[in-house]
Amino acid sequence: MSKIDKWADYLPADELATYAKGKFGESVGMGARVALLNIDTTHMFVDPAYPQCGGEDPALIAALTHLTETFRNLSLPIYYSRRDDRSHPIRRGMWNDKLGIADDFIYSRDPRADEWPDAYAPREQDVIVYKNKASCFFQTPLESFLRYDNVDTLVICGVSTSGCIRAGAHDAFSHNFRVIVAEDACGDRSATAHKANLFDMDMKMADVESLDDVVAELQRRFGGEAQAMG
Repeated sequence: MSKIDKWADYLPADELATYAKGKFGESVGMGARVALLNIDTTHMFVDPAYPQCGGEDPALIAALTHLTETFRNLSLPIYYSRRDDRSHPIRRGMWNDKLGIADDFIYSRDPRADEWPDAYAPREQDVIVYKNKASCFFQTPLESFLRYDNVDTLVICGVSTSGCIRAGAHDAFSHNFRVIVAEDACGDRSATAHKANLFDMDMKMADVESLDDVVAELQRRFGGEAQAMG
């Protein structure tokens, strides 16, 4: 099934035809070295106790855990992004104007907000990138880290699809990385925004694939290498 056909139940045929005419939605596939990029899956965004979380989503947590375990079992690199210090208004920048709770304790100073659930929390050998805007590439050393690590492909997961996931995917594509978005392992406050942005990324900057397909491809490509190393 082509990527255009995949979205036949989402967009009218005449709209899909315009994408087909422009030859959008080609598959980029995985390259030689794949890393997982886990974007903003701290308590702030997955625990309903925090207002920035859309709601409890056990399926998302399970998907994040499964994807993380797959990368660990295959000895593939894992990168995490999370918010940098937001305690000072200058560090928050324009969030002060755009976000009504920017100066609240729960958003700007609660230390638990920026920790990860134990199920998929970073280990010592994983890389954490700190950011203050949506894209984990914006004024961070992430690209430099990835180039040094010889990474050419990013499997992206996290929150939210319409915000930081899309921003990270866009910038990764702009830096000429191959981008795979694991759709089951991404979440959003809005199901409508989630779907719309998955479609747009699949057409323009990434391969949007199911978790099962991503895991199967990783196992096919790198399973033998992991067994040999073990």
